[in-house]
Amino acid sequence: MKTVVYVSATDELGGADASLFELVQSLDRSAWSAHVVVPHDGPFAARYRSLGIPVHVVPLRKLKNTRDVRWHVGWLWRAPLRVLRLLRLFRRLAPAVVHVNTSVEALAGLAAWWHCRRTGARFVWHVRELELHPRCVEKVLFGLVRNLADVVIAISTPVAARLGARERVYVIPNGLDLARFRGASAACGAAAAAAPMLGWVGRIAPGKGLDHVLAAFAQVRRELPRARLLVMGAPVAGHAHHAASLRHVSLAFGDAVEWLPPGPDTERAYARMDLFLHLPDLAEGLGRTVLEAQAAGVPVVAWPRGGLVDALQDGRTGLFAPAGDVGAAADLAVRLLRDPERRAAMAAAAAEFARTTFAREACARAVERTYAERLR
Repeated sequence: MKTVVYVSATDELGGADASLFELVQSLDRSAWSAHVVVPHDGPFAARYRSLGIPVHVVPLRKLKNTRDVRWHVGWLWRAPLRVLRLLRLFRRLAPAVVHVNTSVEALAGLAAWWHCRRTGARFVWHVRELELHPRCVEKVLFGLVRNLADVVIAISTPVAARLGARERVYVIPNGLDLARFRGASAACGAAAAAAPMLGWVGRIAPGKGLDHVLAAFAQVRRELPRARLLVMGAPVAGHAHHAASLRHVSLAFGDAVEWLPPGPDTERAYARMDLFLHLPDLAEGLGRTVLEAQAAGVPVVAWPRGGLVDALQDGRTGLFAPAGDVGAAADLAVRLLRDPERRAAMAAAAAEFARTTFAREACARAVERTYAERLR
């Protein structure tokens, strides 16, 4: 049995942390012994421990998209100590593979590279981001990925394309626990057509697209006055004002917009939806909530931005509107909500697409094959 150390600079209810948990949970325990490094005791640390997976706390901080010079000076000031703590942990655990969870974990990447270079272990860098800001940070981080990692795992073909001609890039999507979502979709019958429920799930921050969803919902309501919107999410740290402004906008719809806090039972929210809207400004690496919605049998209306081109089958599991066109997205939503037969066919196709493409066990086996190949 070989040891794999997974390093994450965050432990929060976000897509990167959830996807890492699904991967670690699905490992073949007879072949791989997992250890997980997190920056603090967050929601996933407790879940790892409940599975009997050792958790090690090292106060890492991922690079932040900010122009605040003081933040970056503080990050650099503490960097040597954090790298040293990681190196000591690697030396004690003697892993065959060090697996860094996202491209923004630069300190973990440098520590992993140094340890693997000295010991012969293999360094796997899991890239989940498609674009970073400012661009100078993106250039540096993607350059580190290209030059330091033995293996790069990209969560979508657009992410892989950003790494240029880099060798040993494997496209492996995020895995889902399909059993959570199976059979959760709402009925596509007369009741749904009379008072359809649209939905959005995510972390509330600028660029995540909830503002566009509210704008599209306003247009949908002109055609379907009884339409409702279910929002499940919480503001990202530092963006409480943005979330409050969106809640204020939603007051115009009265009780037609329902807000739910995030939690481990996301599948219950999807079970109430007839259609999922995902209209981000950011070019996401893949779009985990789009995968979850389809796994629950909910068709999706989205923009073909970033990794979403891998996450959705246009015309089969959902529909793409021209990127940035809120009106077109609203029109497509109305068409689907008025056509229960087509929506039902898309719901079945979405669940099948998720089953054949995003099952966490199959994704974990693909990751394990990259480990074995490089260790040979």
